[in-house]
Amino acid sequence: MLLKNCRIVKDGKIIDGDILIENGRIKKIAKDIKGGDEVIDIKNSIVIPGVIDAHVHFRWGEEKKEDFLSGSLAAINGGVCFAIDMPNNKPPITTKELFYKKLEDCKKNSKINIFLNFGVTERNYFENIEDAKAYKIFMVKSVGDLYIEDYSKLKDILNQNKLFCIHAEHKDVIDENLKKYSLKSWIDHCKIRDEKSEVEAVKEVIKYLKIIDKLGDKKPHVHFCHISTKEALHLIKKAKQDLKNVKISVEATPHHIYLNKDMAEELKGFGKFNPPLREKEDNIALIKGIVNEDVDIVASDHAPHLLEDKIKDVKNCPSGIPGVETIVPLTLNLVNKKLITLFDAVRVLSENPAKIFKINNKIEEGNLANLTIVDLKKEGKINAELFKSKAKFSPFDKWEIKGFPIYTVVNGKVYEAYGKVYERWPYVHLHCN
Repeated sequence: MLLKNCRIVKDGKIIDGDILIENGRIKKIAKDIKGGDEVIDIKNSIVIPGVIDAHVHFRWGEEKKEDFLSGSLAAINGGVCFAIDMPNNKPPITTKELFYKKLEDCKKNSKINIFLNFGVTERNYFENIEDAKAYKIFMVKSVGDLYIEDYSKLKDILNQNKLFCIHAEHKDVIDENLKKYSLKSWIDHCKIRDEKSEVEAVKEVIKYLKIIDKLGDKKPHVHFCHISTKEALHLIKKAKQDLKNVKISVEATPHHIYLNKDMAEELKGFGKFNPPLREKEDNIALIKGIVNEDVDIVASDHAPHLLEDKIKDVKNCPSGIPGVETIVPLTLNLVNKKLITLFDAVRVLSENPAKIFKINNKIEEGNLANLTIVDLKKEGKINAELFKSKAKFSPFDKWEIKGFPIYTVVNGKVYEAYGKVYERWPYVHLHCN
Protein backbone atom coordinates (compact mmCIF):
# COMPACT_ATOMS: atom_id res chain seq x y z
CA MET A 1 0.00 0.00 0.00
CA LEU A 2 1.36 3.40 -0.99
CA LEU A 3 -0.07 6.64 0.35
CA LYS A 4 0.88 9.40 -2.09
CA ASN A 5 1.10 13.15 -1.52
CA CYS A 6 0.96 13.16 2.26
CA ARG A 7 1.51 16.15 4.51
CA ILE A 8 2.92 14.39 7.56
CA VAL A 9 2.82 16.07 10.97
CA LYS A 10 5.99 15.03 12.76
CA ASP A 11 8.07 16.67 15.49
CA GLY A 12 6.24 19.99 15.27
CA LYS A 13 6.68 20.25 11.51
CA ILE A 14 4.78 19.30 8.37
CA ILE A 15 6.76 17.10 6.00
CA ASP A 16 5.67 16.46 2.41
CA GLY A 17 6.15 12.90 1.20
CA ASP A 18 4.77 9.44 0.53
CA ILE A 19 4.28 6.54 2.97
CA LEU A 20 4.88 2.97 1.81
CA ILE A 21 3.18 0.32 3.95
CA GLU A 22 4.11 -3.38 3.73
CA ASN A 23 2.91 -6.20 6.00
CA GLY A 24 1.19 -3.68 8.25
CA ARG A 25 4.32 -1.64 8.86
CA ILE A 26 5.71 1.60 7.54
CA LYS A 27 8.38 0.45 5.09
CA LYS A 28 9.49 3.85 3.82
CA ILE A 29 8.78 7.57 4.17
CA ALA A 30 10.16 9.69 1.34
CA LYS A 31 9.22 11.84 -1.61
CA ASP A 32 8.19 10.27 -4.92
CA ILE A 33 8.20 6.63 -3.81
CA LYS A 34 7.57 4.22 -6.68
CA GLY A 35 5.78 0.90 -6.42
CA GLY A 36 3.22 -0.40 -3.94
CA ASP A 37 0.59 -3.00 -4.80
CA GLU A 38 -2.14 -0.38 -4.37
CA VAL A 39 -1.89 3.40 -4.39
CA ILE A 40 -4.07 6.01 -2.71
CA ASP A 41 -3.47 9.62 -3.63
CA ILE A 42 -4.57 11.49 -0.50
CA LYS A 43 -4.08 14.81 -2.33
CA ASN A 44 -2.04 16.73 0.24
CA SER A 45 -4.27 15.81 3.16
CA ILE A 46 -2.76 15.88 6.65
CA VAL A 47 -1.39 12.64 8.16
CA ILE A 48 -1.03 12.53 11.93
CA PRO A 49 0.03 9.76 14.32
CA GLY A 50 -2.96 7.47 14.91
CA VAL A 51 -5.42 9.20 17.23
CA ILE A 52 -5.70 7.74 20.74
CA ASP A 53 -9.03 8.07 22.54
CA ALA A 54 -7.88 7.44 26.09
CA HIS A 55 -11.35 7.29 27.64
CA VAL A 56 -14.08 5.06 26.21
CA HIS A 57 -16.83 2.83 27.56
CA PHE A 58 -17.44 0.03 25.04
CA ARG A 59 -19.94 -1.53 27.45
CA TRP A 60 -18.52 -5.03 27.80
CA GLY A 61 -21.38 -7.20 29.09
CA GLU A 62 -24.07 -4.75 27.92
CA GLU A 63 -24.10 -5.61 24.24
CA LYS A 64 -27.38 -3.83 23.57
CA LYS A 65 -25.55 -0.55 24.20
CA GLU A 66 -22.19 -1.35 22.58
CA ASP A 67 -19.61 -4.09 22.17
CA PHE A 68 -15.99 -4.28 21.08
CA LEU A 69 -16.93 -4.76 17.44
CA SER A 70 -19.36 -1.85 17.18
CA GLY A 71 -17.19 0.36 19.38
CA SER A 72 -14.09 -0.31 17.29
CA LEU A 73 -15.99 0.29 14.03
CA ALA A 74 -17.20 3.56 15.51
CA ALA A 75 -13.60 4.45 16.36
CA ILE A 76 -12.48 3.74 12.78
CA ASN A 77 -15.37 5.84 11.50
CA GLY A 78 -14.14 8.73 13.64
CA GLY A 79 -10.44 8.46 12.79
CA VAL A 80 -9.40 6.73 16.04
CA CYS A 81 -6.75 3.97 15.93
CA PHE A 82 -6.35 3.29 19.66
CA ALA A 83 -8.76 3.38 22.60
CA ILE A 84 -8.52 2.76 26.33
CA ASP A 85 -11.63 1.15 27.79
CA MET A 86 -12.84 1.83 31.34
CA PRO A 87 -13.61 -0.83 33.98
CA ASN A 88 -17.10 0.24 35.16
CA ASN A 89 -18.78 -2.71 33.55
CA LYS A 90 -21.44 -5.01 34.95
CA PRO A 91 -19.79 -6.63 36.83
CA PRO A 92 -16.97 -4.10 37.38
CA ILE A 93 -13.45 -5.12 36.38
CA THR A 94 -11.96 -5.39 39.84
CA THR A 95 -10.43 -8.88 39.69
CA LYS A 96 -7.65 -10.33 37.59
CA GLU A 97 -9.96 -13.07 36.34
CA LEU A 98 -12.54 -10.61 35.01
CA PHE A 99 -9.83 -8.39 33.51
CA TYR A 100 -8.39 -11.20 31.40
CA LYS A 101 -11.80 -12.51 30.43
CA LYS A 102 -12.65 -9.05 29.11
CA LEU A 103 -9.25 -8.72 27.43
CA GLU A 104 -9.74 -12.01 25.61
CA ASP A 105 -13.11 -10.82 24.26
CA CYS A 106 -11.53 -7.51 23.26
CA LYS A 107 -8.73 -9.16 21.28
CA LYS A 108 -11.20 -11.44 19.56
CA ASN A 109 -13.66 -8.77 18.40
CA SER A 110 -11.98 -5.38 18.16
CA LYS A 111 -10.85 -3.95 14.82
CA ILE A 112 -8.61 -1.33 16.46
CA ASN A 113 -5.95 -1.37 19.16
CA ILE A 114 -7.81 -1.38 22.49
CA PHE A 115 -6.25 -1.31 25.96
CA LEU A 116 -8.03 -1.83 29.27
CA ASN A 117 -7.96 -0.05 32.63
CA PHE A 118 -8.33 -1.98 35.89
CA GLY A 119 -10.84 -0.80 38.49
CA VAL A 120 -9.46 0.20 41.91
CA THR A 121 -11.30 -0.37 45.19
CA GLU A 122 -10.26 -0.11 48.82
CA ARG A 123 -9.77 -3.88 48.83
CA ASN A 124 -7.80 -4.58 45.65
CA TYR A 125 -5.49 -1.60 45.24
CA PHE A 126 -2.28 -3.60 45.66
CA GLU A 127 -3.25 -5.83 42.74
CA ASN A 128 -0.80 -5.61 39.85
CA ILE A 129 -2.22 -6.36 36.43
CA GLU A 130 0.61 -6.61 33.92
CA ASP A 131 -1.61 -5.89 30.92
CA ALA A 132 -3.57 -3.02 32.47
CA LYS A 133 -2.86 0.28 30.73
CA ALA A 134 -3.79 2.19 33.90
CA TYR A 135 -5.73 1.90 37.16
CA LYS A 136 -9.09 3.69 37.38
CA ILE A 137 -10.28 5.37 40.58
CA PHE A 138 -13.84 6.59 41.03
CA MET A 139 -14.29 9.07 43.88
CA VAL A 140 -18.07 8.80 43.60
CA LYS A 141 -20.20 5.67 43.37
CA SER A 142 -19.99 3.95 40.01
CA VAL A 143 -20.92 0.28 39.52
CA GLY A 144 -21.02 -2.09 42.47
CA ASP A 145 -18.06 -1.49 44.78
CA LEU A 146 -16.05 0.39 42.13
CA TYR A 147 -15.42 3.58 44.08
CA ILE A 148 -13.43 4.86 47.05
CA GLU A 149 -15.67 5.37 50.07
CA ASP A 150 -12.97 6.34 52.58
CA TYR A 151 -10.86 9.09 51.00
CA SER A 152 -8.15 8.70 53.65
CA LYS A 153 -7.24 5.46 51.84
CA LEU A 154 -6.17 7.52 48.83
CA LYS A 155 -2.75 8.12 50.38
CA ASP A 156 -1.96 4.41 50.42
CA ILE A 157 -3.66 3.73 47.10
CA LEU A 158 -1.79 6.47 45.23
CA ASN A 159 1.57 5.75 46.90
CA GLN A 160 2.56 3.26 44.22
CA ASN A 161 4.55 3.37 41.00
CA LYS A 162 1.43 3.19 38.87
CA LEU A 163 -0.57 5.30 36.44
CA PHE A 164 -3.93 6.18 38.00
CA CYS A 165 -6.88 7.67 36.11
CA ILE A 166 -9.19 9.53 38.47
CA HIS A 167 -12.85 10.43 38.16
CA ALA A 168 -12.78 13.49 40.44
CA GLU A 169 -16.20 14.28 41.87
CA HIS A 170 -16.49 14.60 45.66
CA LYS A 171 -19.19 12.31 47.05
CA ASP A 172 -19.67 14.41 50.21
CA VAL A 173 -20.36 17.57 48.22
CA ILE A 174 -22.83 15.71 46.01
CA ASP A 175 -24.57 14.20 49.05
CA GLU A 176 -24.89 17.66 50.61
CA ASN A 177 -26.33 19.08 47.39
CA LEU A 178 -28.88 16.28 47.25
CA LYS A 179 -30.33 17.70 50.46
CA LYS A 180 -30.70 21.13 48.82
CA TYR A 181 -32.00 20.23 45.38
CA SER A 182 -34.55 17.76 44.12
CA LEU A 183 -33.76 16.32 40.72
CA LYS A 184 -36.65 17.77 38.73
CA SER A 185 -34.90 19.63 35.91
CA TRP A 186 -31.82 19.14 33.79
CA ILE A 187 -30.15 22.13 35.44
CA ASP A 188 -30.73 20.45 38.82
CA HIS A 189 -28.32 17.70 37.70
CA CYS A 190 -25.70 20.41 37.17
CA LYS A 191 -26.42 21.89 40.61
CA ILE A 192 -26.22 18.57 42.44
CA ARG A 193 -22.89 17.64 40.86
CA ASP A 194 -21.72 21.24 40.90
CA GLU A 195 -18.33 22.86 40.28
CA LYS A 196 -17.46 22.53 43.96
CA SER A 197 -17.78 18.74 43.75
CA GLU A 198 -14.98 18.64 41.16
CA VAL A 199 -12.82 21.26 42.84
CA GLU A 200 -13.00 19.61 46.27
CA ALA A 201 -12.25 16.19 44.78
CA VAL A 202 -9.17 17.59 43.06
CA LYS A 203 -8.09 19.25 46.32
CA GLU A 204 -8.53 15.93 48.13
CA VAL A 205 -6.27 14.11 45.68
CA ILE A 206 -3.63 16.86 45.65
CA LYS A 207 -3.56 16.85 49.46
CA TYR A 208 -2.40 13.24 49.44
CA LEU A 209 -0.11 13.71 46.48
CA LYS A 210 1.78 16.36 48.46
CA ILE A 211 2.40 13.83 51.23
CA ILE A 212 3.52 11.19 48.73
CA ASP A 213 5.75 13.73 47.01
CA LYS A 214 7.53 14.52 50.28
CA LEU A 215 8.00 10.84 51.10
CA GLY A 216 9.66 10.48 47.72
CA ASP A 217 9.91 6.69 47.69
CA LYS A 218 7.18 6.18 45.09
CA LYS A 219 6.53 8.06 41.87
CA PRO A 220 2.90 7.70 40.81
CA HIS A 221 1.38 9.34 37.77
CA VAL A 222 -2.11 10.75 38.36
CA HIS A 223 -4.26 11.44 35.31
CA PHE A 224 -7.35 13.54 36.00
CA CYS A 225 -10.17 12.45 33.70
CA HIS A 226 -12.67 14.86 32.11
CA ILE A 227 -11.73 18.00 34.06
CA SER A 228 -14.49 20.51 33.42
CA THR A 229 -13.90 23.63 35.54
CA LYS A 230 -11.58 26.59 35.37
CA GLU A 231 -10.78 26.39 39.08
CA ALA A 232 -9.88 22.70 39.05
CA LEU A 233 -7.61 23.30 36.06
CA HIS A 234 -5.86 26.09 37.97
CA LEU A 235 -5.35 23.89 41.05
CA ILE A 236 -3.87 21.08 38.96
CA LYS A 237 -1.59 23.49 37.10
CA LYS A 238 -0.12 24.67 40.40
CA ALA A 239 0.30 21.10 41.63
CA LYS A 240 2.14 20.19 38.42
CA GLN A 241 4.57 23.01 39.12
CA ASP A 242 5.03 22.23 42.82
CA LEU A 243 5.31 18.45 42.94
CA LYS A 244 8.61 16.84 42.00
CA ASN A 245 8.11 13.08 42.42
CA VAL A 246 4.53 12.89 41.17
CA LYS A 247 3.46 13.23 37.56
CA ILE A 248 0.08 14.79 36.81
CA SER A 249 -1.83 15.01 33.55
CA VAL A 250 -5.21 16.45 32.61
CA GLU A 251 -7.91 15.30 30.22
CA ALA A 252 -10.77 17.35 28.77
CA THR A 253 -13.70 16.23 26.63
CA PRO A 254 -15.27 17.86 23.56
CA HIS A 255 -18.63 18.11 25.32
CA HIS A 256 -17.13 20.11 28.18
CA ILE A 257 -15.31 22.29 25.65
CA TYR A 258 -18.36 23.05 23.49
CA LEU A 259 -21.45 22.71 25.71
CA ASN A 260 -22.54 24.55 28.86
CA LYS A 261 -25.34 25.00 31.39
CA ASP A 262 -27.21 27.45 29.17
CA MET A 263 -27.95 24.51 26.86
CA ALA A 264 -29.05 22.04 29.55
CA GLU A 265 -32.81 22.36 29.26
CA GLU A 266 -32.73 22.34 25.46
CA LEU A 267 -30.39 19.34 25.22
CA LYS A 268 -32.25 17.37 27.90
CA GLY A 269 -30.79 13.86 28.18
CA PHE A 270 -28.31 14.48 25.38
CA GLY A 271 -26.66 17.03 27.68
CA LYS A 272 -26.54 14.89 30.82
CA PHE A 273 -22.99 13.92 31.78
CA ASN A 274 -20.90 13.17 34.85
CA PRO A 275 -19.33 15.63 35.48
CA PRO A 276 -22.18 17.77 34.16
CA LEU A 277 -22.35 20.88 32.00
CA ARG A 278 -20.55 23.92 33.39
CA GLU A 279 -20.38 27.66 32.65
CA LYS A 280 -19.29 29.38 29.43
CA GLU A 281 -16.16 30.61 31.20
CA ASP A 282 -15.22 26.97 31.80
CA ASN A 283 -15.53 26.26 28.06
CA ILE A 284 -13.12 29.14 27.43
CA ALA A 285 -10.72 27.97 30.15
CA LEU A 286 -10.48 24.48 28.63
CA ILE A 287 -9.71 25.86 25.17
CA LYS A 288 -7.06 28.16 26.64
CA GLY A 289 -5.79 25.14 28.56
CA ILE A 290 -5.16 23.31 25.30
CA VAL A 291 -3.21 26.26 23.92
CA ASN A 292 -1.09 26.83 27.03
CA GLU A 293 -0.66 23.06 27.56
CA ASP A 294 -2.47 22.87 30.91
CA VAL A 295 -4.85 20.41 29.23
CA ASP A 296 -2.69 17.47 28.17
CA ILE A 297 -5.16 15.40 26.18
CA VAL A 298 -8.64 15.46 24.72
CA ALA A 299 -10.62 12.22 25.12
CA SER A 300 -14.24 11.48 24.29
CA ASP A 301 -15.56 9.65 27.39
CA HIS A 302 -17.56 7.69 24.80
CA ALA A 303 -20.55 6.44 26.82
CA PRO A 304 -23.26 4.95 24.59
CA HIS A 305 -26.76 4.24 25.89
CA LEU A 306 -30.03 3.05 24.41
CA LEU A 307 -31.91 5.95 22.89
CA GLU A 308 -35.04 4.89 24.76
CA ASP A 309 -33.15 5.47 28.01
CA LYS A 310 -31.63 8.82 27.00
CA ILE A 311 -35.05 10.31 26.26
CA LYS A 312 -36.39 9.48 29.73
CA ASP A 313 -36.94 12.11 32.44
CA VAL A 314 -33.94 13.52 34.28
CA LYS A 315 -34.16 11.05 37.18
CA ASN A 316 -34.16 7.98 34.96
CA CYS A 317 -31.90 9.19 32.15
CA PRO A 318 -28.36 7.75 32.37
CA SER A 319 -25.36 10.07 31.99
CA GLY A 320 -23.08 10.05 28.96
CA ILE A 321 -23.12 10.22 25.17
CA PRO A 322 -21.33 8.46 22.30
CA GLY A 323 -18.25 10.49 21.39
CA VAL A 324 -15.56 8.39 19.72
CA GLU A 325 -16.90 9.39 16.28
CA THR A 326 -16.94 13.13 17.00
CA ILE A 327 -13.72 13.70 18.94
CA VAL A 328 -11.54 14.27 15.85
CA PRO A 329 -13.88 16.54 13.84
CA LEU A 330 -14.79 18.61 16.89
CA THR A 331 -11.11 19.13 17.71
CA LEU A 332 -10.26 19.96 14.09
CA ASN A 333 -13.16 22.41 14.11
CA LEU A 334 -11.36 24.32 16.89
CA VAL A 335 -8.36 24.55 14.57
CA ASN A 336 -10.48 26.00 11.78
CA LYS A 337 -12.03 28.48 14.19
CA LYS A 338 -8.44 29.53 14.97
CA LEU A 339 -8.93 28.79 18.66
CA ILE A 340 -6.10 26.24 18.65
CA THR A 341 -3.43 25.29 16.10
CA LEU A 342 -3.10 22.07 14.15
CA PHE A 343 -0.07 21.25 16.29
CA ASP A 344 -2.17 21.76 19.45
CA ALA A 345 -4.72 19.31 18.04
CA VAL A 346 -2.06 16.71 17.24
CA ARG A 347 -0.55 17.13 20.68
CA VAL A 348 -3.81 16.48 22.58
CA LEU A 349 -5.18 13.77 20.27
CA SER A 350 -2.02 11.82 19.44
CA GLU A 351 1.30 12.84 20.93
CA ASN A 352 0.46 13.38 24.61
CA PRO A 353 -1.82 10.34 24.95
CA ALA A 354 1.02 8.29 23.46
CA LYS A 355 3.49 9.64 26.02
CA ILE A 356 1.18 9.33 29.03
CA PHE A 357 -0.07 5.82 28.26
CA LYS A 358 3.13 4.54 26.60
CA ILE A 359 1.60 3.76 23.21
CA ASN A 360 3.78 3.72 20.11
CA ASN A 361 1.87 5.53 17.37
CA LYS A 362 4.86 7.32 15.84
CA ILE A 363 5.09 7.77 12.10
CA GLU A 364 8.44 6.08 11.71
CA GLU A 365 9.89 3.47 9.39
CA GLY A 366 9.55 0.02 10.94
CA ASN A 367 6.56 0.92 13.12
CA LEU A 368 3.10 -0.51 12.65
CA ALA A 369 1.15 1.87 10.43
CA ASN A 370 -1.40 3.54 12.68
CA LEU A 371 -2.36 6.80 11.00
CA THR A 372 -5.22 9.26 11.04
CA ILE A 373 -5.58 11.13 7.76
CA VAL A 374 -7.63 14.32 7.94
CA ASP A 375 -8.96 16.91 5.54
CA LEU A 376 -8.84 20.23 7.35
CA LYS A 377 -10.86 21.91 4.61
CA LYS A 378 -13.70 19.38 4.46
CA GLU A 379 -16.98 20.90 5.61
CA GLY A 380 -20.15 19.08 6.55
CA LYS A 381 -22.64 18.22 9.23
CA ILE A 382 -22.16 15.65 11.95
CA ASN A 383 -24.72 12.99 11.12
CA ALA A 384 -25.53 10.62 13.98
CA GLU A 385 -27.45 8.35 11.58
CA LEU A 386 -24.09 7.40 10.04
CA PHE A 387 -22.51 6.45 13.37
CA LYS A 388 -21.15 2.92 13.55
CA SER A 389 -21.80 2.97 17.30
CA LYS A 390 -25.03 1.35 18.38
CA ALA A 391 -25.89 4.72 19.93
CA LYS A 392 -26.91 6.81 16.94
CA PHE A 393 -27.53 10.12 18.68
CA SER A 394 -25.43 13.11 19.72
CA PRO A 395 -25.84 16.63 21.08
CA PHE A 396 -23.66 17.58 18.10
CA ASP A 397 -25.99 16.00 15.52
CA LYS A 398 -26.47 18.33 12.53
CA TRP A 399 -23.75 20.70 13.72
CA GLU A 400 -21.82 22.31 10.87
CA ILE A 401 -18.17 21.33 11.23
CA LYS A 402 -15.02 22.05 9.28
CA GLY A 403 -12.29 19.41 9.42
CA PHE A 404 -12.94 15.65 9.21
CA PRO A 405 -10.98 12.40 9.26
CA ILE A 406 -11.03 10.83 5.80
CA TYR A 407 -8.94 7.66 6.29
CA THR A 408 -8.09 5.61 9.36
CA VAL A 409 -5.11 3.27 9.03
CA VAL A 410 -5.03 0.57 11.72
CA ASN A 411 -1.99 -1.71 11.77
CA GLY A 412 -1.60 -1.18 8.04
CA LYS A 413 -5.26 -1.71 7.09
CA VAL A 414 -6.81 1.29 5.37
CA TYR A 415 -10.37 2.32 6.12
CA GLU A 416 -12.30 5.25 4.76
CA ALA A 417 -13.61 7.26 7.70
CA TYR A 418 -16.81 9.06 8.46
CA GLY A 419 -19.72 7.09 7.17
CA LYS A 420 -18.02 5.41 4.22
CA VAL A 421 -16.12 2.19 3.72
CA TYR A 422 -13.07 1.97 1.49
CA GLU A 423 -14.17 -1.01 -0.62
CA ARG A 424 -11.57 -1.23 -3.39
CA TRP A 425 -9.90 -4.20 -1.73
CA PRO A 426 -11.78 -6.94 0.15
CA TYR A 427 -9.21 -7.15 2.93
CA VAL A 428 -9.80 -3.59 4.07
CA HIS A 429 -13.59 -3.81 4.21
CA LEU A 430 -14.74 -2.81 7.69
CA HIS A 431 -16.37 -6.15 8.35
CA CYS A 432 -13.40 -8.28 7.35
CA ASN A 433 -10.88 -9.78 9.75
